[in-house]
Amino acid sequence: MFLGVENIAKSYGSAHVVDAVSFGVNKGELVSIIGPSGAGKTTLLKILAGLEKADQGAITSMADLQNNPAILVFQDYLLFPTMTIFDNIAFGLRCRKIARAEIGKKVIEMLEYFQLKDKSAHYPGQLSAGQQQRVALARAMVVSPSILLLDEPFANLDRNLKAETAEFIREFQQEYQITTISVTHDLQEAFMMSDKIGIMLEGRLCQFDDVKTVYNQPVSSQVAEFLGHVNIIPPHCFNYLELEESGPANGSSISVRAEALELSREGECLWRIDEVVFAGQFIMYRVSLEKTALTVYSFNGDFGQGERVSVRVKQFIKIKES
Repeated sequence: MFLGVENIAKSYGSAHVVDAVSFGVNKGELVSIIGPSGAGKTTLLKILAGLEKADQGAITSMADLQNNPAILVFQDYLLFPTMTIFDNIAFGLRCRKIARAEIGKKVIEMLEYFQLKDKSAHYPGQLSAGQQQRVALARAMVVSPSILLLDEPFANLDRNLKAETAEFIREFQQEYQITTISVTHDLQEAFMMSDKIGIMLEGRLCQFDDVKTVYNQPVSSQVAEFLGHVNIIPPHCFNYLELEESGPANGSSISVRAEALELSREGECLWRIDEVVFAGQFIMYRVSLEKTALTVYSFNGDFGQGERVSVRVKQFIKIKES
């Protein structure tokens, strides 16, 4: 275990911001802690960076933090506005009294890798938010940190840049094999770039596992709902659905994500489309049968309100709680 977090807690007065959080990170992994605003994510990150002191618990690391410290990249980047991009990236090396020639070599390497070479003489205010973020990442990486900590890396980016940035972070993280912990509330981007995901709700780390397990086998209905809309389908509706896998043997309800349902005009068309909403990346359908209503996310916009359709369940999630 490269980094171990054990029973970390932090309170401000009577407010428990971080409540007995424990998890482990292997060397070279990218871990994302995701949760809504106010869940305690950033406080946890500051504790890991040494900027806040935990009330209890311990952090153990196999990293050489003396020579290769953990570096935190803040949400607002905190670039020096009166320094050029070259000087911003070189700042940490100069503080360490690195030889001038070595500084130039390392900074140029970072400028080239982060596609900023033509911006070296610019100032942060002349760059886009995406470019500023790359400068902040380059400034962190140039000092060879043992652990990279990212605070809301997608917060200041346009929607169309978020997925691109998630891919870029994943690429350079793997290229440099840098152990990385990111905190964010951007679900899709976190899933795209992470080896493991932690779900943090109300100061507690509710689940920590690989990305597929967290998404498909949430530990509670609360975690499942946080990750996206969940339809609860009672057993009396099973006969009116096309199920790709058998329902529970105990006759209990199944939980199905909206994107795991598929509408069709084939078979018994018993479900009525009550509402059609264009949501940009997908079409949201509200369908019903008697007193059961379902939400379906689909790329197929050919169905109309009032139409009768069949519903196929491609996969249901297995919530671990009893």
